[in-house]
Amino acid sequence: MNEILLLVLAIAGVFSFACTIALISLGTIIDRFPLGDESNRKRSFSSPIESTRIAVVVYWALFIIGGYALIQESKVAMIIGITTLFSGILFMFTALILSFAVLSAMRRRKNSMESPLLHTSLPSPGPVSTPTETVERAPKKHYRKPVSNFMIDAMIRRE
Repeated sequence: MNEILLLVLAIAGVFSFACTIALISLGTIIDRFPLGDESNRKRSFSSPIESTRIAVVVYWALFIIGGYALIQESKVAMIIGITTLFSGILFMFTALILSFAVLSAMRRRKNSMESPLLHTSLPSPGPVSTPTETVERAPKKHYRKPVSNFMIDAMIRRE
């Protein structure tokens, strides 16, 4: 049984090492991503690269503690080790997904700021009515709040 757990521990270690390298490189990319006015930006422990490094150090500390608990002969210690390793790997996977989402959002924001004309489209022409066919539309109700106007128009739209 211990051989299987050691094999799983080795596989988790390789996965963790690869995810660590990817997470640190994503943190570096996010930290160096141009945001415009860099003079007001302060580098501290809350900057992406530093917080990523802190998260990686905490992860590896938990990995070592979980690996040590997994090797122990006690069933309680093995359960604690498996739980610690599993939660750590889920944390690493979640951090990677979040980093990719942040980088994607930053790129999308930068692209929309650089070229706003690419995202706009020309209005499509409405249906052409013939002289024999007349369509009368009821006047739209306008409410006091513009958000409610937008939401009502979106729900009523039948396209």
